[in-house]
Amino acid sequence: MCALRKVCMKKERTLGIMMEIHRFRFVTLTFVMLYCAIFGVTQGVSAEIKEEKEGDFGFDGRAGLLGGPEFLQEPEEIYYVTRTKPVTITCKATGAVQISFKCAKSWIKERYYTSLMSVDPLTQKEIVETSFTVTKDDVDDYYGSGGYWCDCYASDQPIENPGAIIVQSKKRGLVEIAYLKKAFSDPPHGTRVELKGQALLRCLPPDGKPLPEVFWLKNGNEIDAQSDINFIIASEGNLIINQARLSDAGNYTCGARNMVRHVHSRTVQLVVYVNGGWSTWSQWTACSASCGRGIQKRQRSCSNPAPKGGGNGCPGESVQRESCTSICPVDGLWSHWSSWSTCNTDCIHHRRRACDKPSPANGGVYCHGNDLDTQNCTNGMCRDAHGPIILNDNNKAVPTATNVADDIDSSVTKDTSGPSDVEPTGQDETEEAESNENITIYIALCVAIAVFIIVIVVIIIIVRRRNNQQNRSDRDHLPNGDIHGHLHTHDEKKMKNETLLSAYQPDLTQVTVPPPSTPLDHPNNNHMQRVNSYDKMPPTYAEIKENRLSAQLGNGVPNGVKIIDPTPNNMLTHNSSMDQLARKNDKNNMVIVNPVNSGSPRGSENENVRDSRGSLNSVELPSHIDTDAVTWSTFDHRGGRLSLPESGVTLLIPEGAICRGKTEEIYMAVCRDDKDRPKLSEKQTILSPIVLCGPTGMMLKKPVVLSVQHCASMRQGGWKLSVCSSSTPLEEPPQWQLAVTLGQETINTQIYTQIDATHCHLMTEFLQRYALIGEPVAQGRAVKILRLAAFAPSLPPSMDFSIRVYVVEDTPDALEGVMQVERRLGGRLLDKPKQIPFQDGGHNLCLTIEDLGNGWRSKLAANYQEIPFRHIWSGNQNNLHCSFSLEMVERVQDVIRCKIQVYQKAILSNRQVLKINTNFKEPPTCSSPVANTLKGRSSTVTSATNSSSGVSSVVNVDTSTAASRLPSHIRHQLCVLLDTPCARGNDWRMLAQALTVDRYINYFATKTSPTEHILDLWEAIHREDTAVTDLMNILRVMGRLDAAAVLEKDIGSWL
Repeated sequence: MCALRKVCMKKERTLGIMMEIHRFRFVTLTFVMLYCAIFGVTQGVSAEIKEEKEGDFGFDGRAGLLGGPEFLQEPEEIYYVTRTKPVTITCKATGAVQISFKCAKSWIKERYYTSLMSVDPLTQKEIVETSFTVTKDDVDDYYGSGGYWCDCYASDQPIENPGAIIVQSKKRGLVEIAYLKKAFSDPPHGTRVELKGQALLRCLPPDGKPLPEVFWLKNGNEIDAQSDINFIIASEGNLIINQARLSDAGNYTCGARNMVRHVHSRTVQLVVYVNGGWSTWSQWTACSASCGRGIQKRQRSCSNPAPKGGGNGCPGESVQRESCTSICPVDGLWSHWSSWSTCNTDCIHHRRRACDKPSPANGGVYCHGNDLDTQNCTNGMCRDAHGPIILNDNNKAVPTATNVADDIDSSVTKDTSGPSDVEPTGQDETEEAESNENITIYIALCVAIAVFIIVIVVIIIIVRRRNNQQNRSDRDHLPNGDIHGHLHTHDEKKMKNETLLSAYQPDLTQVTVPPPSTPLDHPNNNHMQRVNSYDKMPPTYAEIKENRLSAQLGNGVPNGVKIIDPTPNNMLTHNSSMDQLARKNDKNNMVIVNPVNSGSPRGSENENVRDSRGSLNSVELPSHIDTDAVTWSTFDHRGGRLSLPESGVTLLIPEGAICRGKTEEIYMAVCRDDKDRPKLSEKQTILSPIVLCGPTGMMLKKPVVLSVQHCASMRQGGWKLSVCSSSTPLEEPPQWQLAVTLGQETINTQIYTQIDATHCHLMTEFLQRYALIGEPVAQGRAVKILRLAAFAPSLPPSMDFSIRVYVVEDTPDALEGVMQVERRLGGRLLDKPKQIPFQDGGHNLCLTIEDLGNGWRSKLAANYQEIPFRHIWSGNQNNLHCSFSLEMVERVQDVIRCKIQVYQKAILSNRQVLKINTNFKEPPTCSSPVANTLKGRSSTVTSATNSSSGVSSVVNVDTSTAASRLPSHIRHQLCVLLDTPCARGNDWRMLAQALTVDRYINYFATKTSPTEHILDLWEAIHREDTAVTDLMNILRVMGRLDAAAVLEKDIGSWL
């Protein structure tokens, strides 16, 4: 029992001791916790608290209040380390006594630091610079997630002190292991290219960190794309050879390099081949037979050029042979001599022979010798017939010694000279005299007739002058100078105007021409009337120059310059009046337009003229351009927009297109004259308005974007679309050239064309004329959309009535051109303009008028008309139309009701109906139906500059809307991120594909920043309010969260 009691007591003492120990530990731990709460933390706990604060704020919360250390140098964003190249991370701070590093969530021991102390010579503050080295093994030993990040901490006291202010650097450094794989993602492949053709060698480098640089080797030597412009190394690594030369053939190798190593792809061969071409044919050789049938030949060689590099040889034969026949020559032979002639007075007789036995033929030789033989017939004993005669005793003549000698000499001379020395006879002299006398008679007769005609003309001129003087004298005797002796009443004038309009029957294939109007000197010109709003047409440049000019301006107008004051007779009939002046230069037939509100107040014409000269010297356009189809503004490097909303045309000048520090005045106009349209073949048709941008010859640093509406139906396809351009001087008729055909672009093509359902967008660096044309592809049926519009005189009908139906392209500008014509004619719109498809195939367009209301009938039963297919498809005329003439059966008809069926022959599905129900006692429902039938009527000019801009009265200047949706710094960051090629392909190439502008991706590949040009085109195409949000979503779908974050970061300030 005692032993058991001893054991129990021992256990009780042991338990008591253990209790005391636990109580002591509890008290100690409580004391420690209280100490931490009052004075801070121990080194371990302090580190945890600081770590928690670092995660929330990035620096000690007391640093901002107490003035802690300030970093001068922080870690770089990323470091690449290799086995042989460790990296050194350096931090530099002022106001610190110690700098520490924490990498991969662990503190770096101080024995690995290298610290330097210095003094700032300006502030006299101490600078602490500390660095340490990270090796590849350090990064390999870390298996945590998130990467090997390093942070820098600076403290004003040793870090273990409780009151130390610790500041963490704002930047963190990420250390990654550099590598470069050997296998290429897309190695190059050998290819063959024709001489002067474009070659493309594809290469996508292997994965690596940092991103490898791509270079190319030709025959072992690196290609310098900067010095040889024929080579282009695209941003993704492809090698583009602009125009292959024979010297470009060889072995090519794609290489990639970074700080780790250089790797090379397999070597491929580029073969530049030349297809052989025939030289010109040589001359035919002589016939092989000199007489009779033979053979002749000619040759050519396959040397123009000779085939090289495995190119195709020349097709066909190198030698041509054909039979020939040579006619044998026939030499001439003499016939027999004729008998001797009788002895003449000169004692000479002759005989002749001919070279006709046979005559020479086919190049034969003529007979050798003379054909005349002459001899003395008296053996020299002959007298001179003209000398003195001596008679002998038997009355016989005896020649004197002198005469005998003369006869002998004459005989000898005539025998040697032949018969060619015979003098002309007296009969020839008589005939020549008679001929000269006849010529004199003919000349005298012509002079008499001319004098008679002159006298008749003079008499006619005198009679006409006397009649004119008599008429002028009679007119002076009339009261008020009225030639007819009275003024027409208002009803008589109305009846006359209606008769003129109804009698105006234009041809189906002709453009609308204004009907006969009252001349300026008509006696009723001084009779003021209130006219319909359609009676006035916006003045064209040709009309402006014919108005009253110099009398209103007074002094200060230079010679040759004409100014038009915007009087009521020259006002536009749009919603707002046309506050414009026009300046005409008679020397070059050009016009300068100046808005009144761009310079001085409206009442000061002279000041407006000076404004126009000072700011709009470059806006010189042909005289036939409508004033309401022109807009201009002054731009600087920030760019802007020009727009003609009534024509559906917009010009975007992107930021950077104009050099910084310079301003340029840019204008845009729509050409509506027939002579401006390009001449087309039977298959071609025009699909857009003709747009003129200028000034021509202006140098741009990057392309502008011209957007026009077209009328091609892209749903059925079947189109071969092309863009025509003309750089002809403005005062000359345009000479059109094919600029680009869609689908046939090359790397040398300087225009990029983007086509969507309704618009055509052109990226170009040249300001000139542009038009979109199309033709059907082979085995295809192209369809263009036309618009129908019916008009009639706005005055109530009397007897005859005319309905004009226009058939024009379905573009805003074409319909606006019709409205301009109808305003001049005083017409009114009978029904809302409607669309109709028109298909290629040669079928005409048929129009019939049906269901005429009571009191009307078709004149001459002409209720059916056809417009030929070629006039609509390939014609060179604007405002094509036909007319239906009606006559009133019952008097006092103020309402006309009918239907006009329009359809394409043999294609009944292409059909449209115009329903007409018009009461002429009611005013027209709207003065401008274009605004009610077409969409997209917005403002026109957006410019970053504060200079004046000019537009027509229907165009409003919107200076509040920004020209660019994306600010400059946002665009720059997106270009930096997306221009760099990625192995996944989610770079600018995927962006172009997502925005559907990748029709010809090589256009962007040749640019310094493909993303910048893609965004310029995006700015021109997408003007909706959600465009930026849609772009952000596209970047997210691409997997480019970094680019999307750039848009999200500043979304509150600019979106």
